[in-house]
Amino acid sequence: MEVFAATLALLLAAKRETAEPPKTDRTDHFQVGAIGGVGFPRPLAIEGMVKIERTFGLGLEYGALPTITTPNVEVSYWSVAGDARYFFMRGPFFIGLKVGMQHLAASAAMTVATYTVSEQMTLETWYVNPRVGVLFTWKPGFTLGIDAGVQLPITTSTISTLPMSQLPPEVSSTANALGNSVLPTIDLLRIGFLL
Repeated sequence: MEVFAATLALLLAAKRETAEPPKTDRTDHFQVGAIGGVGFPRPLAIEGMVKIERTFGLGLEYGALPTITTPNVEVSYWSVAGDARYFFMRGPFFIGLKVGMQHLAASAAMTVATYTVSEQMTLETWYVNPRVGVLFTWKPGFTLGIDAGVQLPITTSTISTLPMSQLPPEVSSTANALGNSVLPTIDLLRIGFLL
């Protein structure tokens, strides 16, 4: 019985020693770099980021959709946003907030007989985007992450060569959905490098 008790005491002591968090030699008090991503509603994004004490991240992001052109319609989209993140316990999990502006422009041309009618519309929205996510950074700085949130419109302005009531329903509903509605946001993949 004494052998069993001594073995149990040794196992418990070994478990206590391994349960202590491993000490790290990381000294990265300040990191700077770039992160690219793909997601919705900004299909392509690039962000310059500064990470301080592995606790706070500040960034400036530019997002865009490559111009879509069909025979009669051309659509372009871009956005710019300031970004802040708080990393829990200096780990990869964060809560964040973006504040930015997005710009959507569409133009269409229609030819009837010998007349060509050209129409243009632009939609600009200021928004806030609270979100949660994970952003891992390994030595020597390779960074990989994902996040999700919700985009809340603050103010929207629309300029159109036609009154909104005369626009085709699919155009006005798309403009309303992208500019005036609460949208889910997701970055499916964020990849970059922080030095």
